[in-house]
Amino acid sequence: MNSLYKLIIGTCLLISSTSCNYLDVVPDNIATIDYAFQDRSAAEKFLFTCYNYMPAQANPEYDPAMFGGGEFYTYVGIGQMERAMLSIITGKMDLGNIVANYWTGEKHGKALYQGIRDCNIFLEKIDMPYDILPQEKARWISEVKFLKAYYHFYLMRLYGAVSIIDKNLPVSSTAAEMHIYRDSFDECVTYVSNLLDESVEGLPLIIDKEASELGRITKPIAMAVKAKLLTLSASPLFNGNPDYSGVIDNRNIKLFNSEYDASKWTLAAQACKEAIQVAHEAKRELYKPVNIPMILNDTLKQEFALRQVIWDKWNNELIWGSSSMNMRRMHSVSMPRLEDSWSLNSNVRQQFSPTLEVAEAYYTNNGVPMNEDNSFPYNDRYKLVTTTAKDQWYIKKDFQTVNLHLNREPRFYASLGFDGNVWWGTGKTDQSKELYTIAAKRKQSAGLITNAVYSTTGYFAKKLISYETIVPTGINAELVLKTSPFPIIRLADLYLLYAEALNESKAAPDNEVYDYIDKVRERAGLDGVVLSWAKYSRYPDKPLTKDGMRSIIQQERLIELAMEGHRMYDIRRWKLGIKMWNKTLKAWNITGEFAEDYYKLVPLDQLNFMQKNYLWPISEYDLTINRNLKQNYGW
Repeated sequence: MNSLYKLIIGTCLLISSTSCNYLDVVPDNIATIDYAFQDRSAAEKFLFTCYNYMPAQANPEYDPAMFGGGEFYTYVGIGQMERAMLSIITGKMDLGNIVANYWTGEKHGKALYQGIRDCNIFLEKIDMPYDILPQEKARWISEVKFLKAYYHFYLMRLYGAVSIIDKNLPVSSTAAEMHIYRDSFDECVTYVSNLLDESVEGLPLIIDKEASELGRITKPIAMAVKAKLLTLSASPLFNGNPDYSGVIDNRNIKLFNSEYDASKWTLAAQACKEAIQVAHEAKRELYKPVNIPMILNDTLKQEFALRQVIWDKWNNELIWGSSSMNMRRMHSVSMPRLEDSWSLNSNVRQQFSPTLEVAEAYYTNNGVPMNEDNSFPYNDRYKLVTTTAKDQWYIKKDFQTVNLHLNREPRFYASLGFDGNVWWGTGKTDQSKELYTIAAKRKQSAGLITNAVYSTTGYFAKKLISYETIVPTGINAELVLKTSPFPIIRLADLYLLYAEALNESKAAPDNEVYDYIDKVRERAGLDGVVLSWAKYSRYPDKPLTKDGMRSIIQQERLIELAMEGHRMYDIRRWKLGIKMWNKTLKAWNITGEFAEDYYKLVPLDQLNFMQKNYLWPISEYDLTINRNLKQNYGW
């Protein structure tokens, strides 16, 4: 490992040429690092190399947050998806099988420490090129400082306390000097927060050259990441958690502070407020479609608006989007087979399946949880009922389904597909003509036909599929789709973070807390929380208490940001994993050919989440070669 570090620091890094679609990277045949900074063009390639370590966020198989949050499941068998990330919540990750290892870059994890060291090289050498304009150099330095901060932050979300690499060690360093320690979590927070502050100075408020630079770092992105960092620091996993009090290294330094500090929520609220203000300066706002290119009734207009939050390219709600994601892959693994004529091939795989837990999280049409709604038949939610004309834009008329699928909020129908669900889009957008209806029972078009390519839960991720996507009839024809950057951070995320931090930093919720969550609810077609709970909930005073409002905000985040890669991190920082990820996953009986059989819940898999699973382990190999690294709790 010592030799490897010296090779990284003193010689050329042979970096892969795969990158975001607008990026180029350092060629593999660069002889020395100095040559990589001989002029502006060469330095720009090294800048893009620093970008190249960005984690594969929202990748269905390689982002741990997609399968690792309990939102998706998939089958084992012919043509199966990569299932490694499911081990995060099924208890199958151990020291011999560490998935998403971002410490050293194994098992679908990027080598983020190598990325940090490349960022350090860039910052050390960027004064060398003779032909870079000062303003451009200042921007590049700010971008790389952000990337360096973000890679540390990403590691912190997984490992907690990490090793801060502010500067690369010289080639002459001794073996003892190479054996670095982990810094305490609070030290990491301070370091990354300060580095983000530094990065803001040279970042643009908005991207002017949209044709060539969309996706590069801006001031609102840096401010939003700082808000997320300080909210993470204030959350129960790292603020007053006694479980980690014994994680002490061989210097007798505690890596985690187990004392609760209420001021951390105040700092988080301030960071969220500042991030929102900067986002507003950049003209970010909650998405509302300006022009709808077809005639739609109010129900379908609402669905259009909710689905386009993701798919209206670079829309005004998007603060940070990933333009490197393989959207064709996401569409193909999520797309249900809506016609018998569609072949079950790489275009239509319908195997990235939302779980029943996702379906049950959404509110009723009254804007409160199913189990609190005083008019919703919660105890009979799996009971068969027949739809009527009032349901026809959500579910086929005169169709047998369950109470669970009726009288739900608009985001439920805009996000999920299921047996009998009306599917607007994918070539059928004229409401005066027959729209698609999902047929998911055994032997039906979207059901279990063969032992491969099917939804194992009976649900489909409508949210992850653009309404404009067309499925061709030819066996080898490619999906016709318009790509869009997948949201890493959008304004609704910041609004809900701010509401959460405000609620925790005050003695009781007030109008400011309500205002920011109500903005998101209003866009979803729901009344505000105080009115909704007063009118429809069995617990009408719930929004008036700090604990009650905490629960409401948490569920609102699970709903609004569902299937976007937030649930895993939120549940962990709230320290709710033990409660939510120790159960038997259940699904509809997809082998059933008739409603009476299909709508029976059957066991799917057993989730097994222990206290140690809140943080990733450091591999035994790394602990062996560096005795100064302290392992995380429980491992």
